[in-house]
Amino acid sequence: MHRIIFILLLFFSLSSFGQLIKELKKDLNNAKSDSQRMSLYYELSSKYQFNDNEKAISYAEQLLELAKKKKDTTNIVYGKAMIAYSYYNLGALDKALKLYLEAYEIAKASKNEKLIDYIITHLALTYDEMGNYAKALEYYRYNIRYAKENNLPQDQMIGLLNIADMYVRMEEYDSAEYYAEKAIQFEDLSEDYINSIAFINYGVALERNNNFDKALIFLLRGLEIQYSLDPDFAAISEAYLTISNIYLKKKQFSNALQFADSSINSAKKSESNYYLRKGYELRSSLHKILGDNTQAYNDLKKFVETNDKIYDEETTEKFLELQELYEAKQREAEINLLKQESELSKESITQKNIVILGSLIILLLLALSLAVYISRNRLKRKALTLLNSQNQEIEERNFQLGEMTEELKSQKEEIETHRDQLSEAYSILEKRNQDVTDSINYAQKIQNSLLPDLKTIKKALPESFIFYQARDIVSGDFYWFHQKKVDGKEIKFIASIDCTGHGVPGAFMSMIADALLSQVIIELDFNQPAEILTEMDRRLRIMLKQDENYGNDGMEIGLCAIYDRKLMFSGAGHKLVYFENGELNTIRDNRYSIGESFISHQKMKFTNHTIAIENPIMIYLFSDGIQDQFGGSKDKKLGIKCLRRNLEAIHKDTVNKQEEHIKEMVENWKGTAEQVDDMLLIGFRIKGSIS
Repeated sequence: MHRIIFILLLFFSLSSFGQLIKELKKDLNNAKSDSQRMSLYYELSSKYQFNDNEKAISYAEQLLELAKKKKDTTNIVYGKAMIAYSYYNLGALDKALKLYLEAYEIAKASKNEKLIDYIITHLALTYDEMGNYAKALEYYRYNIRYAKENNLPQDQMIGLLNIADMYVRMEEYDSAEYYAEKAIQFEDLSEDYINSIAFINYGVALERNNNFDKALIFLLRGLEIQYSLDPDFAAISEAYLTISNIYLKKKQFSNALQFADSSINSAKKSESNYYLRKGYELRSSLHKILGDNTQAYNDLKKFVETNDKIYDEETTEKFLELQELYEAKQREAEINLLKQESELSKESITQKNIVILGSLIILLLLALSLAVYISRNRLKRKALTLLNSQNQEIEERNFQLGEMTEELKSQKEEIETHRDQLSEAYSILEKRNQDVTDSINYAQKIQNSLLPDLKTIKKALPESFIFYQARDIVSGDFYWFHQKKVDGKEIKFIASIDCTGHGVPGAFMSMIADALLSQVIIELDFNQPAEILTEMDRRLRIMLKQDENYGNDGMEIGLCAIYDRKLMFSGAGHKLVYFENGELNTIRDNRYSIGESFISHQKMKFTNHTIAIENPIMIYLFSDGIQDQFGGSKDKKLGIKCLRRNLEAIHKDTVNKQEEHIKEMVENWKGTAEQVDDMLLIGFRIKGSIS
């Protein structure tokens, strides 16, 4: 993803773009106060950060030295941070981290929240670059919290985008999509350029999560903004690359090839070898799929060349750093040698040699005069040669500028054409997306109509509650209830069901599950939970043709039958938890689920478990959605043990209080994290007098 870095914004917000290096140096020579000098040291260091790290460090060290003399805490922190950032640019992350942590301790001692946030920003980026994602996430969240408290919406947006970018590199695409989606909520409060990057990043996260139509909408929105500004061709290249990947996954290879071409062209304009390499690699694969092996080979060759170029640039940069270090050591050795020679010369001079030395000095002065004369003539000749060379270079550059002007005109026309095409495509996709959303909303109404009436359940089981929360608009989890009379005795059936997947696929499976339960229990008059699950498994395999083809579609169920002062339970992937006399009890489920294709139907053995209702008992059925939810201070799963502890703490309360507690527990644990799955928990109390 195209990362937006806080650090750049912080540096440049404190520096004046209008001033050139020469003007800053002139201002430094004329500075009348130490505070002015420190400010100018900071600006000069920040200017050099992106092209000359040695000079950047030099000015930052002067800032730090003066700040220490003045006991200026703020500038001590800035000085250390600027030196550290140069190390960050050079890839010396350990050195950068050490300096940032020193600056952090000083900032904390000052209790200056703005200064603390400044350093934490640097720490977040450094830990992120080092691959310590837990620490990076902790500090990014601090940045977002600080931005929120100080009403800085654009900084909130940037923090969320950096987290989304981090999750993409971790290949946790659900989380990446969640944070990118939160970031774009600030689009009305942020600059157009930041919004364009946000839309592109959201599109990348959606594409990685295989949400292609929605990804295209946001990628096109990002491109539309980019072409209305001074284009950032690196960001544009990434957007085109992602669109090409979408069409590749959709097997629309011609469209994929067209956008791969656009990505490569944009990468060339941005001089980004990273995106150029990615573009050649993708286009080579597309040519191979389309049977054009010659073009596939040519692009693969360009990919290797670009890859080698990146490697060579990195190697050259490291060599230059080592060379600078070697030359500095060599200069230091020469100075020490001259000092030693000077001391030896002083010891050897005596009064007897004064006359000889005087003569030598006169001869030396004459030689120096001659050397100066010769040197001046040489300098004049060099100056004339250099002037001629510069004149020739100026003429060449004027010619190049003329060519560039023509190229820019051509680029402008190309950009305007692209912008019109993208705007039209965006309108079409937005309409399609709205149609899909409307269809899913209508599907939700149908699914809700299939759920049993809560009033009916309350009438049959007065002390009961159901916590039900879909991850998407429609759900793969649902609950089922039915009561009927057998031999004059009333049987109540209640079940928790978790179908494969969530969203639309899960909703389709839930409708199949509802139909199967109705067929087996109502039409075929099965009454034993284990036999009901066995028959459902048999029928589902026939419906989905799983004996002919391998499939991974099925459902987990916990089914209770309540009659004659006892409760009978059987589970396929769901367990039953109940409390009697304050004691926790668990009835384990069969490990496999209904329709599990790698186990044959003949080997499916479901078990009936019977509980005699002699004392009041509190019973719970649930899917794995709550226990699998990420959250808390360490961003980990809630877990079954934590869920059981909560149920143990509330099982004696009224069912209304229990339902409120479950809602609060889930919300508090989840916090700002995304919901990872559908959630279902059924609770009901039986007092031993049920018929």
